[in-house]
Amino acid sequence: MSKKIVILLGLFIFATGLVYSQDDLDEVHLFQNFFRDATITSNPYGEGYFNFSSYEYGSSIALAAQGGYGINPNLEVNAALGFTSFSPENGDGTSGITDLYASGRYLVVEQNELRVAAGGFLTLPIGAEDAGYGNLDFGAFGALRYAIDNGMVITGTLGLDFYETTEYEFETPQIINGQLVGGELKEKTEYKNSLVLAGGVIYPLQPDLALVGELMFKTDVDYGMLSGGADYILQNNGRVRGMLGIGIDDGAPDIMLQVSYLMGF
Repeated sequence: MSKKIVILLGLFIFATGLVYSQDDLDEVHLFQNFFRDATITSNPYGEGYFNFSSYEYGSSIALAAQGGYGINPNLEVNAALGFTSFSPENGDGTSGITDLYASGRYLVVEQNELRVAAGGFLTLPIGAEDAGYGNLDFGAFGALRYAIDNGMVITGTLGLDFYETTEYEFETPQIINGQLVGGELKEKTEYKNSLVLAGGVIYPLQPDLALVGELMFKTDVDYGMLSGGADYILQNNGRVRGMLGIGIDDGAPDIMLQVSYLMGF
């Protein structure tokens, strides 16, 4: 399926979503912006998921757990930890645990159908360096949800991420007082920033089924992804969720597939 077809399909889904209605979509979480959202949970929740991503130069899988806890009606804290494995087209693969992701958000506006939250995150560098982890990243964001009259919810996210990078410099050797100084490869750590801009729509297809469409971009890392997902409520109030993402920029996977089970406590 070409990227143009996927985009047109996303626009079609957005339009048809205007036909349906549902009173409350607060328990339906986003996929790409699971943590950068404007809802505050009334009950603790946890989600376990499997993720497969395909790139031009290889593929990766991830098994992870993530969740949230509402400290009060205005404040929620979140965390995530997982295991990832990357298999390149050529050469040996890498695998290991990810960094521990910790975040929180505070509801700053709750007026009629509008909700606005502000929050931040950081990653604790406990992950496997061979797999690209072991970095202390952090950032801040603002998020909103707006429910229109027929029950569909429009979402938006604006954030600024700071991520740790490692560069290597070769120190030019010099002769000082008859001694050879330098000539070593030095490791240099610095932070770069990326602007995160995302929008989405959540709409009820049936009382127990909601569809989630999202579009997210990250500058500097050339990340862009369009995704469509579904959230289905089981009889035990657990949720089966699935998402298909299509990369629309070089830094994103060409295809991303995620399936998960979410449960409230």
